[in-house]
Amino acid sequence: MSDAGFLFSNIAIESVIGFLLTFIVVIFAAYLSYKVVKAGLMRWTTHSVARWTARFAGYIVFLVGIYEIDRWFLGFDISATIASVGIISIALAFASQQIISSLLAGFLITINRTITLDDWVVLGGLPDTGISQVKDITFTRTILRDRNGTVYIVPNATLLASKIINYSKSGFIEIPLTLILPFEIPFERARDVIMSILSDHPEILPDKPVTAPKVPSGIRDSFFFQGYTWLKTDSGALIPRVLFTGITNQGNTISIRFWICDVVRREEITSEVLVEISRQLKIGQDVGMSG
Repeated sequence: MSDAGFLFSNIAIESVIGFLLTFIVVIFAAYLSYKVVKAGLMRWTTHSVARWTARFAGYIVFLVGIYEIDRWFLGFDISATIASVGIISIALAFASQQIISSLLAGFLITINRTITLDDWVVLGGLPDTGISQVKDITFTRTILRDRNGTVYIVPNATLLASKIINYSKSGFIEIPLTLILPFEIPFERARDVIMSILSDHPEILPDKPVTAPKVPSGIRDSFFFQGYTWLKTDSGALIPRVLFTGITNQGNTISIRFWICDVVRREEITSEVLVEISRQLKIGQDVGMSG
C-alpha cells in the first residue's frame, strides 16, 4: 500500500487520530479547570461570579488547547482541521445560527440582569414552567427548577424572547382573595376580624420588612446597560384591605388584598389566612380565591 493510503486531506492518518484523541483530553482539561477555579473562588466571591469566572477559564483552556493540538498534529492546516473534525464541523454549521443567537442572548441577559441566580420567575409561552427558580445561567442556556423538582433547560434565545415574570426583582407580590360573606354576618365585623388576622400574620406586609435586591455597581450600572433597579415602595401602599364589592344570592361579596415577600409560600400563606377566617367567622363553604 502506498503512502497516499495513509493520508487524510494531505495529513497522515496517525496525526488525524492523534488530534481527535487529544481533542477529548482538551475537553476534559477545560472541564477540570472550570471545576477547580469555581471551587477556589466560592470562598471569596458570590456563587454567580465564581461560576462565570470559572466558565471563562474553562473556555480559555479549551481554545488554547485546541490551538496547540491543531498546531502540533495538523500543522495548523485549516483544511486538514475541518476534514479531521468531519461530522462535528457539519453539525456546528447547521447549529451555528441558533448557537450564536443564544450566545448573544446570554450576554444580554447577564449584562442587563434580566434574571440572576436563585431568582423566582415564571416564563410566558411554552413550555409552561410555572413558578421556578433560576439554578444556572450558561452562555447558551438557562436552567430552571420548579417546586415539584422538574428541571427546565431553556435556550437563552428563547428566554430573551419570552415574557418573564420575576418575583424576586420586586421584593413582594399581592394576594387577592374573594370571599362570599353570609348575610347574617355584618360586613363591619367581618372586616375587623379579617384585618386582625392579616395584621397578626408574621409573613404579611407591612409587618415584614421589604428587602431590596442587591444591585451590583460598576459598568453594568451605566445608562447603556442599565437594567431594572429596585425602587423603594411606600409601606402605606402595602397595607391590607378588605372591601365590600357586591351582593349575590349566597351573600355579600368582599375583596381581600394583602402583600407578601415569600412567593414560594404563596399557597401556604393563603391557606393559613382562609382557614383562620373560616374558623373565626364560622364560614368555609363559599370561600374562593381569585388572581
